[in-house]
Amino acid sequence: MKDFVKIRHVNDHFVKIKCRNCGNEQLVFARISSQVTCNICGSTIAKPTGGLLAAAGDLVGGGKDEKPA
Repeated sequence: MKDFVKIRHVNDHFVKIKCRNCGNEQLVFARISSQVTCNICGSTIAKPTGGLLAAAGDLVGGGKDEKPA
């Protein structure tokens, strides 16, 4: 199971997340309401937390991470 990291602060409305499985970089809205999957491999890269998202991939730009959720 992947560790999802809750984003604590965003610089913009969107964050760029890099998929840990295939390396694809994807632009994602910071306040999502449903799970986001990678466009290439289909793995879950972000999930909603009731506020800012929790990311399973590496943040490339647009936010700072917190402890695993």
